[in-house]
This record gives sequence, C-alpha cells and structure tokens, in this order.
Amino acid sequence: MKWIKKFFGKQDSSHEKTISSEFGFDELPAWLEKSSQKISSEIEKDVSGLFRKLEVAISELKESNARLLESKVEGDFDIRAVKRAKSNRENVTKQVGVFIDKLGVLENTDFRTLKGFHEAAVQNLDICLEHMNQSFQYTRAVFPQESKDVTESLGKLGQVLNELRGTIREHKHEMEAIEAVSTGMKDIQESYASIEAENLELESKKRRIQALRDEITRTRQALEDFKQGDAWQNLQSLQGELDLARDRLKKAETSLNSLFLPFSGNLLKIKKLHESSRYTLKPKVKQQLDIYLESPANLTPSFFQELLKVFEDPALDIQTQKKEKTLAQVRSAFSSFEEKKKEYVAAQKVFEAKKAELADSDTGKLAGLERKETELLARARLLEDEIGSSEKKLVVLKEELRSKKAELQASVAVIDSSLKVQFLS
Repeated sequence: MKWIKKFFGKQDSSHEKTISSEFGFDELPAWLEKSSQKISSEIEKDVSGLFRKLEVAISELKESNARLLESKVEGDFDIRAVKRAKSNRENVTKQVGVFIDKLGVLENTDFRTLKGFHEAAVQNLDICLEHMNQSFQYTRAVFPQESKDVTESLGKLGQVLNELRGTIREHKHEMEAIEAVSTGMKDIQESYASIEAENLELESKKRRIQALRDEITRTRQALEDFKQGDAWQNLQSLQGELDLARDRLKKAETSLNSLFLPFSGNLLKIKKLHESSRYTLKPKVKQQLDIYLESPANLTPSFFQELLKVFEDPALDIQTQKKEKTLAQVRSAFSSFEEKKKEYVAAQKVFEAKKAELADSDTGKLAGLERKETELLARARLLEDEIGSSEKKLVVLKEELRSKKAELQASVAVIDSSLKVQFLS
C-alpha cells in the first residue's frame, strides 16, 4: 500500500499557554470550565477548516470512484485481462463506497467525539486499502487514469485525516489533563470527606474510651472501699473458716477411704467375677458394692457383715490364704468404720454450714463489682484496638490525599505550568 502511505506524514505544533494567578482548590471548577471552553474553541477553530477540506476530499473521492466504475476500456487489451480488470474494479469501487459510507458526517466537534471519529476513519481507511489492494493491481492495468484519480483522492483524504491527527495530538495532553483534573477534584473532595468522617469517628471513640476509663476508676474505688469495710472483713473471715472446714472434710474423707485400701483389689475382683457370672452376689451386696465404688462414706455397717459372708463362701474363687487375710482386713475396717464415718459426717455438716453462711453474706456486691470491672476492661481494650485501626486508616487516607494532590497539580500544570493550586488544610 505504498501508493497511498506516501501521502501521510507527521506534523508538530505547540499550544501557547496563558500565565494565570494562583487558584484556591474551591476555585478550580470555574477555572477548569473556562480552560475547557477555551481549548474547545481553539479545537473547533482548528478543525473547521479541516472539515471543509474533508468534505471536498470526500466529494472528489466519490466522483473519482464513480468515474472508475463507469469508465470504458480504451486500448488493445487481452480479453481475459479486461474481464479480470472489470471484475476487480467492482471490488475496488465497492470497498471505496463502503469506506465513504462508514466515514459519515461529524456533527459534534468536542474532543472526545473528534478523537473517536479520527480513530474510526483511519481504521476504516486501512481496512479499505487492505481489501482493495490486490484488486487494484488488476484494475489499474486496464483503467490507469481512473485508478490514478481514485489513488489521488484517497491520498488527499488521507492527508486531511493526517492534519486532523496533528490537531488532536496538539490538544490531546491538555484535554486528557482537563479530564484528569475533573476526576482528581472529585477524588480529593471524597478524600476530604473520608478524612473528616474518620476524624469525627476517632474523636467519638476517644470520648467513649475516656468515659470507660473514668468508670473503671470509679469501679475500682468502689471495690477498694468495699474491701476496707466490715462486710469484706467478715467475708474474709468466713472464707478462712470455710477453707479450714474444707481441709477437715478432706482429711476425714481420706481417713475413711483408707479403711478400704488394703482389700480394695479384692472388692474389684469379686465385682468382675460377678459380672462374668463366675460368682453371684446378692442384689443387696451388689448395690452396696456399687455405692462403695462411688462414695464409701454412704455405706452402712451391714455392708461389712455381708462382705464377711462373701469371703467366707467356699464358692468364691480366691485362694484360701488371701481370703483369710481379706477377712481380717474387713473385720479391722468394720471395727473403725462407724467412728470414721461419724467424723466424716460431722466434718461435712460443718463444711456445708460454713458454705451456706458464706453464700448468705454480702458476696453479691463483690462479685458484681468484679464482673463490672472485667467487662469495662474488655470494652476498653476493644475500643483501644478500634482507635488504633482508625489512626492507621487516617495515616493511609492522608497519604492517599497527598498523592492525589500531587497528581492533580501535575495535571493542572499540563494546562498551565505557572498555576499553583492552594489546597485546603
């Protein structure tokens, strides 16, 4: 496609910028609107002449395309070459016609529309040239002048598009900067709003945590006052008495349980023999044995008498020597059981009495104050974490704002390098 690309070239131009005074951020919208209108007017002025050229070029292309379609064969050509040229001429004129139809008419000359028009026109021209290139070689051989006219018309149209490209390039950075400034202003306003909202939320959290700390101080003082009062002293005394009663109960229980230690293994053995049906215990004895395994203190003296009968029973599959030894141990335990049980029962009654006395004392207030302190401390820790997160978020938001300000200033400088934006604090 060298026959058309030679018409395209590059054009360089510059746009004069007007030095303007510093602007506050809140003045940017008016300045941006004015700058946008100014650049749009310059673009419209620049392209008005180009569109007249474009109309002329399109008109010439239509005429040259029509002449090629209607042209007669002049000269002496091989019949096959003529037939091939006419067939390919139809494709050439068809592709040119399609291109003209797609080119259309541009009614709006704003930058974005203009840029889109140019990109579509260049793309469609490339497609036209690609689809007609091979056919054009055959057509030009038989219709040289008409083909040359189409070539020149396409070249003129391409030159106009190239001039339009130069105009677009000349204003591209400025128009992109205008869009960037417009978007940047919105982004910065949103950042200001986000920072303000986060600051308000942070102040609210700080007030809330201060109120929590004050309440924690009051609660701790109430606890201290309670512990200095008679109720606390009485409570401490009762707690000491309860601890002594608990120790006494534990010793009595240990002493009682120690009676059964010498023959506990044999008790388990007769239980297993019963479960495996190798020996049968009376229901009453089996029940007492289960009670022993759970709480020996709940046994009755009759249990020992029944045990003596079991170990004296010849049917019990235990060595005679072991039986005799166990019988002696059972008799020894039996002789001390009632006394040990009385000690245990007495210790248990004292423990339960002290426990009830402590429960009836003013422990509710203490528990309530301690629970309140724990809850307040948990809420304070959670709020401290939230405050830390808010402070980190503010750092990120402010850093993003600084970045957005720098980007906005850079975009403004594309339009007017002398303009410095005075941002809000």
